[in-house]
Amino acid sequence: MGNREKYRQLAERTMGSKHNKKRFFCVKYNIKPDGQFDEFIELSKKKIGPGKMLEYMVVLDMVNQKVLKCELPGIPEHMRGNVPYENVYLHYRKWYADVIDQFVAS
Repeated sequence: MGNREKYRQLAERTMGSKHNKKRFFCVKYNIKPDGQFDEFIELSKKKIGPGKMLEYMVVLDMVNQKVLKCELPGIPEHMRGNVPYENVYLHYRKWYADVIDQFVAS
């Protein structure tokens, strides 16, 4: 059983029906003049509106396992709408696994 299937089963057990719960993982970057950047994450149980969507560079719908937005430097523009959810999720899970697990279980 792959990671995605394990996550789906965990999500179903802890979050209940997909129609009742919302879980969004959002990432915002502040890029400094010297090329360094600060990464800010926000976990939301509410739908992300169009105004907030403009602020974020990455938005994941964790219940439906979809990439709603992925506009990172280095990803060609033609690929931005086709980045697999699992790739993006596993990248951020490396750094934020404890926070994600706690959020999904809440």
